[in-house]
Amino acid sequence: MKKYTTMLPGDITALEAAKIMANDHVGFAIVHQNGELKGIVTEWDYVSKVVAKELDPSKVKLSEIMTQGVISATPDTPTDKITQIMSANNIRRLPIVENGKLVGVITSRDILRIFRDYMDNLSEIISRFGTF
Repeated sequence: MKKYTTMLPGDITALEAAKIMANDHVGFAIVHQNGELKGIVTEWDYVSKVVAKELDPSKVKLSEIMTQGVISATPDTPTDKITQIMSANNIRRLPIVENGKLVGVITSRDILRIFRDYMDNLSEIISRFGTF
């Protein structure tokens, strides 16, 4: 999980949010209303809802392009459950919320890193047993 707690209000523009995303090196914006998670905006939302429609990002509000009903998990959710949630819902980013507060985001890149580490460890264990 990447510890990430930046939440943006839905009334800022897509352009302002894109600048924050670029500065933070993330491909998403978590949208809140009064501190409560309300939505998420991804690069795909920018492409499909702003660029492809030739809209001016300085005139589009995040609340207009966000995906509502965001699925989230808690910090103690097991990795296999995280992968099931992400796969079943066809999502690449999963906000992690604890006591109603955003504490981080798990991305598909995080899952790939975990899988690679797992495979490396498994290969090491197998190689130890393969040399008698």
